[in-house]
Amino acid sequence: MLLGGLVGCSSPARRAADPPVTASAPAPVSAPAPATSQIARSPVPVFADEPAARALYNKMIEAMRQAESLSYQSDYRRHRPDKRYMRDCTYTVWMKKPNQFRVETLTSKGKRGGVLIGDGDHLWIHWPGGRPYFSADPSRADNETRRKSYMKERTPIGRHSIGHKTGILGAGMGMPIIDPSTFHGYTDSLQRYIDGFRSLGTETIDGEECDGVEVSIMKGQRSWYLWLSKRDHLPRRLKQIVRVSFDLIMHETWSKVTFNAQIPDEKFVWAPPEGWKQWRLPDPAERLLKPGRAAPEFELASADGGKIKLSDFRGKVVWLYIWRSG
Repeated sequence: MLLGGLVGCSSPARRAADPPVTASAPAPVSAPAPATSQIARSPVPVFADEPAARALYNKMIEAMRQAESLSYQSDYRRHRPDKRYMRDCTYTVWMKKPNQFRVETLTSKGKRGGVLIGDGDHLWIHWPGGRPYFSADPSRADNETRRKSYMKERTPIGRHSIGHKTGILGAGMGMPIIDPSTFHGYTDSLQRYIDGFRSLGTETIDGEECDGVEVSIMKGQRSWYLWLSKRDHLPRRLKQIVRVSFDLIMHETWSKVTFNAQIPDEKFVWAPPEGWKQWRLPDPAERLLKPGRAAPEFELASADGGKIKLSDFRGKVVWLYIWRSG
């Protein structure tokens, strides 16, 4: 069997042959009829765009980008509707123009997770409690450096994303609903797919009178529910639903919001202690099958909740197209 390729990621194509087959453009293969999904899908919302609701959202973006400094604490939680795969943590963000930032995390048990610091030119990530595992079978050298390692990357202003790094901090969170780097002029990839705004009315949250806005992305494949303070236009409560074969639900509650406050530069400075080593995430290419090896059996969930197994296509050319949005 030929596993024809992995497209849409940065890794080289994964190939295995039994026997080898050469084809420059393999024809599409129809999947077998999937089993009926056992998970009920949420109805996809469809609504007309409301200019007033769109204006409230734009005020939030404008407020973040015009601020000279911004900090807040967020209680973060994500789960499925049946409460499975519950993850929760607390993260605190401090940001300052033109390009400084700091993110600290706490696990649900109150233990420190990773710390992310941007000094204007580079970001630094270190883990006070030890780096989490990012590989199913870490090497001995990887284990030995867990408590004395750090990451370092360049951060071109307006072209880097804090949100894409928070999952590395190991505290139990994925990406924040609103990318903090919006403050520095970054525009996340989901913005071009927003197709509707509507009002959710007003609500008082921790003493702040807020306007509620629902944001539809990709015709309801993803929805944001934002409650924005009338005073500073920044969120106080956020919810996201990603609708696939099941709903993935995320909640955030912002507190201790400060706007244009003085934040000392020392907050955004860090240097690795003596004896620490720079570390990088494992390269997926290092774990790819070597040419000529048979592909192992695997099973994937189809888009409509069914199951597809590699063995269903035995003797045929298989092309895997892996993609994501956002």
